[in-house]
This record gives sequence, structure tokens and C-alpha cells, in this order.
Amino acid sequence: MKYALISLTVLIILSGFVVYEKVFNPEQREISKEPTAFEISADELQFHFADDQETATHKYIDKVIETHGRVTEIGAKTIVLEDRVQVYFLNDLKQALTIGENVNVKGRCVGFDELLLAVKIDQATTIKTN
Repeated sequence: MKYALISLTVLIILSGFVVYEKVFNPEQREISKEPTAFEISADELQFHFADDQETATHKYIDKVIETHGRVTEIGAKTIVLEDRVQVYFLNDLKQALTIGENVNVKGRCVGFDELLLAVKIDQATTIKTN
């Protein structure tokens, strides 16, 4: 009886650790390996949010999208396309980009900044430049 009680206690503790890991430390998505749900220009993407934010939120938020446009700002881990879409990369930009260059990026749409009227994309990767 004593060993059964100890075994049951150990099983409950191990189950608790497994549940904790699954709930509080889920696997991170690898956006670069996921299929693209939408391909849309930076201008069109921002227009959808500015025109009808509720519909655009349901359609694009947390989806993998590919967008393209002219680079208007460059930071260490960010770029801005067409002054409308802020793109955040996981790491420093590996590719040398210049302002005015057209670029395609793939990432996860995470929101819309109503103050700046800018769409935000994170976990992005550069697909190609023109």
C-alpha cells in the first residue's frame, strides 16, 4: 500500500509538470516554415485596417502573411514598408537593405497601431528584394 501511494504521488507530480510545460511554455511557432495565408501589398494591408479594423483584425491577426512594398525606414531589427507596415525581425537584418528598395517579407500580423495608422508584423523573414 505504501509503494502504491508513493507511485501515485510521483505520477501526480510528473503530470503536473507536463501540464505546466504545455500551458506556460508552449512550443514557439516557426513562422518562416508555415504556409502563407495571405499575400498582399503593404498599402492594401494598411488600407484594410484603416477602413474596417474589426473585419481586418479577424481576417489577418495571428496569420502568416507575405507583404511587399518600398522600404521607408530601417532599424537594427526593423523596417517600415511604405510608411504603413512596421516589420520586426527576430534577429538583426542579415541582408543589407536600403531606403527606397522594394522588398517582400513574410511574418505574423500582430496588430494595428491606431495612433500611427501602421500595421505591425513580427517574426519576419526577408523573402526577396527587387
